Amino acid sequence: MSATSKTGQSELAVRLPRASVFGFLAAAVLFLASAVLQHLASIQRWVGLRGQRPGYELSVEDHQLDYSFPADPWEPIGTAAQLFGAGTLLQAVGVLAMALGVLAVPRVAPNKIGIIAEPVLALLVAAAFAVLGAHALISGTNAAPSDLQHSRVLLPLMVWGGLGGMIALAWLWAGMSKAASVACVFLLGSNMFGAAIANFTVAAMIAGYVSHDTTPWLESVVAGTSAAAALAMVLAAGTVVRRYRRAG
Repeated sequence: MSATSKTGQSELAVRLPRASVFGFLAAAVLFLASAVLQHLASIQRWVGLRGQRPGYELSVEDHQLDYSFPADPWEPIGTAAQLFGAGTLLQAVGVLAMALGVLAVPRVAPNKIGIIAEPVLALLVAAAFAVLGAHALISGTNAAPSDLQHSRVLLPLMVWGGLGGMIALAWLWAGMSKAASVACVFLLGSNMFGAAIANFTVAAMIAGYVSHDTTPWLESVVAGTSAAAALAMVLAAGTVVRRYRRAG
């Protein structure tokens, strides 16, 4: 093997891990920031609003107060919808950063189908989060649900596109980065299906019962899944560094 070839391989080995680590750490920061914003929004509902309604009235749990997907009739809660919307938009960018991290991992035998499918699926998942975040942000700013609540194209994208995309990425990335694959599983908690499951399981265990509508602290449980995805990204970055050092 020529010196030029060896140099080229050496440069490739140096550049790609760095890009991968950057992508994973950027995703970790974005997912963590998203989790913080989501939790701050949750506090406005389950502490701020509840404190204004003595006796822990069940009306605090009414679906008309849900800000994750405002729909008529809807009652805004402070800046909860704006915080949630901004956090979800950060999550959309985080998915793209995560995809950058995985795609930058050196591959011994690249799968041509995967190389094409993975970016497309990442864009699909990011778009699903972006639609959800934009709807909440616009609705909160205008104090009224945006027109996205009636979209026959964007709603399926947000629900089914996000769900299918994350499941597919979790499967495709399992061989390249198990931590990234696990992060996709955690991000399923931010999907409407994941939130519905959390409403009857984790949130119910925290509240001690299942609500007639929205179980208390559901939004914080969802925020917790984003924080867990952030931790998975830190582990993914650490794995890349350890592999690179062993290879060196």
